[in-house]
Amino acid sequence: MFHWTSAILIVIYTFFICNCQVTLPNQPIKDALYLHNASSSNLTLRDCSFRPTDQRQRCPDPDIRYILYSGTKNQTVNYIQSDWLRQSIWDHTKEDIILIHGYAGGDGTLPMAVLRDAYISVGSYNVWVVDWGRLAQPPCYRAAVHNLKAVGRCTGDLLMGLRAAGLMADKMTCVGHSLGAHICGLISQYVLFRVHRIIGLDPARPLVPSQSRLDSGNAAAVHIFHTNAGHYGESGKSGHVDFCINGGRIQPFCENTKIDEQLCSHVWAVCYLAESLFSDFVKKAEPCSRRCPTGPRPGHRIGIPIPMGQSTPLTASGSYCVHDNYPPFCPTKAGGVGDKRCCLKAPDIKPPTTETDIFVN
Repeated sequence: MFHWTSAILIVIYTFFICNCQVTLPNQPIKDALYLHNASSSNLTLRDCSFRPTDQRQRCPDPDIRYILYSGTKNQTVNYIQSDWLRQSIWDHTKEDIILIHGYAGGDGTLPMAVLRDAYISVGSYNVWVVDWGRLAQPPCYRAAVHNLKAVGRCTGDLLMGLRAAGLMADKMTCVGHSLGAHICGLISQYVLFRVHRIIGLDPARPLVPSQSRLDSGNAAAVHIFHTNAGHYGESGKSGHVDFCINGGRIQPFCENTKIDEQLCSHVWAVCYLAESLFSDFVKKAEPCSRRCPTGPRPGHRIGIPIPMGQSTPLTASGSYCVHDNYPPFCPTKAGGVGDKRCCLKAPDIKPPTTETDIFVN
């Protein structure tokens, strides 16, 4: 019998092959799909890889890669070289951002490539990418969920080594999208220090067991973006701060598009965080009900609005609501802040002409 979970996996699989690529003017959606990597569909369920969830899991794992980006340079992290950090491109004056993708992702793939490029363009961060794509390839969603603990264990093991070499825990933020958000939480089980902050971008809901889910106990500050709560994303309050964006369920700019509105809403959480890296575009969120409300314009509670995203105060707590009808981080003018991959249609603007323009790629 065809089970509902199989239907979910097929839809997720289909979506991530396209990764919500930009629809160019006057081009059908199939051309947008062609612009991205369609070769990730070669595997079958027999090819799915399941890692041990106990001490039998060996780290480093050849299928989990770590890449450091700092300034204009990048390099693969040498997991076992004890003095690697000192000789690397790591800049001790910058904040460390750990980026973890979800199902069917990897370094350089959408949607997390948008966020990686945004952090790099700001220039104030060491960006550490956790590429576990080989353990989360389509159509192996169930295997990807199973492998969350293995990725958390090996990433925690790496961070312990890097911290001993000089990486500062109080300047460390783990950012995860979908399944990657839960890995950020699982890392806390395998390190002997308190993770400074976790930003969970619409943490995944389907098939994720309760013991693997991100919650407020996983870091000193846990901030959650809800953009598709109750469908592909978790619906309950799970952080110190929970941002309910446009009600947290369906994003208005995803309605009546050729893209599945649920998956569109789920993936656009990445663009909201990318936008928050630029001070002129930070959105203010107002206090609201404990769970993401279902109405289009819910009543707000009495309280002080807070910035949503990278600059959210670490002392903040509670649920906050944001309303915005325009796709986040979509550039509106030539040389404007944004990334056209965050637009549902490519903006009708000329490309940047100077090196000082923020990327519109």
